[in-house]
Amino acid sequence: MPFGSDGGGGFGALGIVIMPLMIAGMILKQPPGPISRLISARATSPDSARRLEKIGIPRPYVVDAALRRGIVHRTEDGRYWVDVERNRGFRRKVALIAGAVALVLAAGGWWLVTTALEGNGGVS
Repeated sequence: MPFGSDGGGGFGALGIVIMPLMIAGMILKQPPGPISRLISARATSPDSARRLEKIGIPRPYVVDAALRRGIVHRTEDGRYWVDVERNRGFRRKVALIAGAVALVLAAGGWWLVTTALEGNGGVS
């Protein structure tokens, strides 16, 4: 079989490396949510802060989690802005954790499959 799909290794094992990288890449990509809208509206400092309803976010509770994490800040007059560096750091941390979890799960699954095959006489 091509790419080692018959249990003999080869390129089939490459998936264990590629999967965590792909997950990290998907997480690092800025989601089209309220933070992305604030960044697109260039609300990245207290001076350039915007009102949420002006940029298409009708309910302010959607930024509550980001407010608690310190990624989004609210000015005294009710405008919001994004701390871009803190947002970038948070996304990197989430990507690293998700990639590590995916790698551990993939390695554990691989170990379980190879152990089961060895126990059934499938692998010599």
